[in-house]
Amino acid sequence: MNDFVTENTTPVNSKDETVQEPIDHAKVYKIKLIESLIGHVKRESVFMAKFNELFGDYPGLNSETCLYRFVNDLLNDQVKIVATLIGDTQAGLEWFLYENECGDKGYEAGIDEGETRQIKTIEDYLWLVDIGKEA
Repeated sequence: MNDFVTENTTPVNSKDETVQEPIDHAKVYKIKLIESLIGHVKRESVFMAKFNELFGDYPGLNSETCLYRFVNDLLNDQVKIVATLIGDTQAGLEWFLYENECGDKGYEAGIDEGETRQIKTIEDYLWLVDIGKEA
């Protein structure tokens, strides 16, 4: 004959248990994309400053074969791709990256006459993207 445990040995509502919200994998993915892009933007900024320091302004700077132009075009393409993947426009993502300096300036933003907030983090920026979809 088998012995069966008939009473519940695990408390149903243990005080130690905390309710965890489900992980929004899409949001986590978007955050990682933007974090990576921010790293590229910062490295490109250092590269551009050093490039200008070494070579200054010279006649071939705006030519299609110039290394400066090549790096800039690659980053621009990456911004377009990330903007599409997160559901924003290139102009919106460029605002966050360059004008708001990746949140360092903490500009206040919102949609039309709706709620606004300071955009200081990637999460704040994604909030702005999401409310833009609702409008």
